Amino acid sequence: MAAKDRSTATRDAIVEAAIEEFIERGFAGVRMEHVAKRAGYNKALVYRWFKDRETLFREALKRRFSQRAGLLDKLPETLPEILRWWSQQTAADPNFMRMILREALEARDKEPAHAEFRRDYYRRQIELLKSFQVNGRISPEFDLEMLFIALLSVVTMTSALPQIVQLATGLRPGDKKFRKRWAAFLEMLAAHLSGATRSADCAATKRTT
Repeated sequence: MAAKDRSTATRDAIVEAAIEEFIERGFAGVRMEHVAKRAGYNKALVYRWFKDRETLFREALKRRFSQRAGLLDKLPETLPEILRWWSQQTAADPNFMRMILREALEARDKEPAHAEFRRDYYRRQIELLKSFQVNGRISPEFDLEMLFIALLSVVTMTSALPQIVQLATGLRPGDKKFRKRWAAFLEMLAAHLSGATRSADCAATKRTT
């Protein structure tokens, strides 16, 4: 392996170890020696790359959000597919939401790290909802910013709080039966957002009168 590749691999391992540490211990509980031990390196090497845990935490967040932003170009074309896809992506990387939850618990009134980058990340998704609304695929009555927050809650809930899923349904988020029910629910939710179910109900009412 070339020296540059080894350096990249080392940095990546440190960041991934830091993510696990921040999730497990919280920001206040993380020590650089903990990160070094989990990554399999000595503390001096960690300090070579990151001067303190604040820098390391910001890098970990930036990396995760950059990865997620890269996925926006791969979004499916319909709302039901997007909801299912985002739910699957979140399930595939549960540490992303766990980091966000940790940040929310500890940051309190501070401005989030990399705020402008993250605003743009969310704004791009709200603009996508706007295009759906313009094309009649989302009812015009919805406030799109509020809708985005609600949909984000929906697609991240099962991964962020799996214990609630299990308590409410008796199933784990990864169970085949739950995934099937969840996909059907997301399909129905998207139909309601477009007003399709209401239109169908109106049409059925007209046929019976």
